[in-house]
Order: sequence, then structure tokens, then C-alpha cells
Amino acid sequence: MTGSPWLAPLSVLFGAGARLRLQLYRAGLRKVRRAGRPVVSIGNVAAGGTGKTPFVRYLARELLARGKRPAILTRGYGRTSRGTVVVSRGDGLCVPVDAAGDEASLLARALPGVPIVADAVRFRAAVQAEALGVPVDLHLLDDGFSHVGLARDVDIVLLDATDPAAGGDFLPAGRLREPLSSLARADLIVITKCEQADPAAAIELASVHARGIPVFRARTVVTGILDRKGALVAPADLPPGTVVAVAGLARPEAFRDTLDRLDISPAAFLPFPDHARYGDFRIGRILRTVEETGATALLTTEKDAVKLEESVSLPVFRVAIEMRVDEPGFAAEVLARLDRAPS
Repeated sequence: MTGSPWLAPLSVLFGAGARLRLQLYRAGLRKVRRAGRPVVSIGNVAAGGTGKTPFVRYLARELLARGKRPAILTRGYGRTSRGTVVVSRGDGLCVPVDAAGDEASLLARALPGVPIVADAVRFRAAVQAEALGVPVDLHLLDDGFSHVGLARDVDIVLLDATDPAAGGDFLPAGRLREPLSSLARADLIVITKCEQADPAAAIELASVHARGIPVFRARTVVTGILDRKGALVAPADLPPGTVVAVAGLARPEAFRDTLDRLDISPAAFLPFPDHARYGDFRIGRILRTVEETGATALLTTEKDAVKLEESVSLPVFRVAIEMRVDEPGFAAEVLARLDRAPS
């Protein structure tokens, strides 16, 4: 174990539980249900940090460009609501951000024309999406690799080039939610963040645990800095010390690296937990930091922006990113595999 020795027993228990759960599904002791439309799952074996949300957005756009009509099924991490929530009927966010979750809200803002439904039980989300009265050809199952209760036709697994083994341990000592041997269940593997690290280690990992499975490479590209209205702002228009940077991510250091590459020097950098809720305490900390540093605005991630824009009157700028797969045939490969899937 590479983490704290105090966490090692918990990691052993987590790993045993993960293996038992998978065995129960394999043995048919837990039911796998099938949606009324084909399902493409996007997920990973780790907890957070691989770029699933940008990848879901990328793939949805690629499918839309090819005449397909996807719906997105998500758990809606960080939401305050329970049960099934229709986040978007394909015409933008239709519930408050805290009821939808930050990532689902971001997808709703970025993907007009794509219905989005949140439910911890994704089969129920699929049933609701198919009953909305809008055309749905297939479902994109967001963060779905470990959600084996819903049958899928294509399993896409993301590996982070900067840490493909996710620390090498199960939660909480590392970041693994499943053993690396689970990569053998994948149909396609995509190595993300290739702009930050050499993908060779991730390729080797895939060759060991997912022999013969096609491997693709993806990179995250900054498309611009946007203000509240979506207008582009040049990095030079954010002089050193004029913004406080805020990031509620599984790996907030990745956002700091992005700012470094953009030559942006914030007055302070405030990391928060992934899917952080910005209540009075955290907003108070942010505003005090702004006052103490003399900054005049906030600079944050896209998924933090959907929450902070509702909570502060300061100017809020967001760093807009896109995921892009290097190999041009990726979306065609996904569709080809859907065509070959049993009906």
C-alpha cells in the first residue's frame, strides 16, 4: 500500500467489497436490466480526475454531428435532490443547479438538444429519458463503468495519463474503485490528459490488463476564458493578482497547471473538494481572500462556475475546455460497435 498505513485496512475492505459486488452480478444474484435504447458507458476504475465530463460532452457532440440523438444518464453527483430528476429536456437546464449537480448542470448548459436525467439507479433514468417525448437514439451513461446494474452495449474506459494506476490502491489509500484487472471488461480504452504526460505508462497498463482492446489518446484543450455571458476574455486582460482562482476538483492541481500554461498568476489559489458545495462558510472564505489580496474577480473551472455564479456578485470567469481524441476514427468506431451489438 502506498497510502497511510492507517488507511490500508480500509482499502482492503473496500477492494473486497468491490470484488464481491462484481461477482454477485456475474453470478446472476443481482439483476442487470436493459434500457429501451442502446447504452454507451463512459467511466473508469478510479475515483475522479480522468475527465469524464469533458469526454461525455465531446462524445455527445460527435454523435450529434453524425445525426444521432443521445440522452445522458447521470447520477448527478453533489446534488441535493433525491430520486429521478430531469435536468434538461434538451432545451437547457430546467432545475436549480443544486438539484441537478454541478456536472449535470454544466452538460445541460453545453449541450442544447440533449436530454439529461439524473438518478442513482440509471435504469430509472433511462426509462424517464425515453418517456420525455423527445427523440432518443441511444444513452450515454456518465461515470457508468462500475454501474453494472444497467446493461451496456459499448464500455469506454478512461485512463489518466498522469496517474493511470490511480495510486495503485483501493479507496481510501488510493483512488481505485475496482481492481485494474476490471479493464478487461472494456470495449475501448481512451487515455486522457496526453497533453500533460507521456501516455506510455497508461498504454502499458492497458496492454497488461486489457490485452487486444483498442486504445485511443485524448487531450484536453483550453478553448478560452469566458465571462458570465459567455464572451471571450484574453488571458492578458486578467493581469497578475487581479483574480482569485477557485477549483473544486478531485485533483485541483490540474487546474493550477492549466493556469500556469496560460501564464495567469492569480492572487491566491483556493482548492476545495470535488463537487464542493459553496455555502456561507466557503463563500465567506472566498470573499475574505478576495478582500485580503485586493483581487477584483474569480477565475474558476466550468463546473464550479455554474455554482459560484449563483452565489457571488463579483465577476466570475471560467476556463472553458474541450476533450479531443487524437485518432479521427473514434466516434465511427463507437457507432460501428453499436451496430454490431446484439439487439
